[in-house]
Amino acid sequence: MARAHHNDWRRQVPRLRGDLVSLREVAVRDAHSLFALISSDPKVQQYISPPPPSENAFAGFIAWSHQERAAGRSVCFAVVPRGLRRAVGLFQVRALALDFFIAEWGFALGSAFWSTGMFSGAAHLVADFAFDVLGAHRIEGRAATANARGNGALLKIGATSEAVLKDALGREGAYQEQLLWTIIREEWKERPSVERERFSADDVQQRIRQAIERCQAQLIATAPLRSSMRVRPFPFFIGGSRIH
Repeated sequence: MARAHHNDWRRQVPRLRGDLVSLREVAVRDAHSLFALISSDPKVQQYISPPPPSENAFAGFIAWSHQERAAGRSVCFAVVPRGLRRAVGLFQVRALALDFFIAEWGFALGSAFWSTGMFSGAAHLVADFAFDVLGAHRIEGRAATANARGNGALLKIGATSEAVLKDALGREGAYQEQLLWTIIREEWKERPSVERERFSADDVQQRIRQAIERCQAQLIATAPLRSSMRVRPFPFFIGGSRIH
């Protein structure tokens, strides 16, 4: 990926394309599918910060994310699988230092798309964007210790677990322990190219097609937000750490 001018992404977030997914800036039209697949699915929200509690609030989160992007503090991508126009997940990247020298990412993907290779494909695109466009040196991410699937996915793409964070995620009056995962720019760039897995096998493509069918059926069963409804900004970061 060619490095963009430092501030270009503040005006327009580029579309990132991979073999299985494309990533674009999250849009208000995504509120319906993202609320249904993230906020309304206990399996997804179990290990993330409490998500927007309504479709209107999710639209408010999207409006807030646009404000944060324009201010140069963060960027939020919608994950769109090949064969579908609707967003089925999110990747957020925000600055922990003023110039993104240290960045933090958070992510959530509809459970129908777990174990399809889509997370790995999207994560590689976002990491390259953070290093090549935002100029990050270090990417940090958090995952609940109990989230075996999430921790396994981070380990698989080459992240390193550096610390255990006690009582780092609050959920329904209780606190969860998290692992702090990091990716360093030089290590990411120097890793063997074979580490970038290729998910082109027929069985994987079939799982994605089946996931798309389940996703479409779920969304048809729910009514979308009325476009005339007014929304208020709703701050939300998936990873669980405090919003600045």
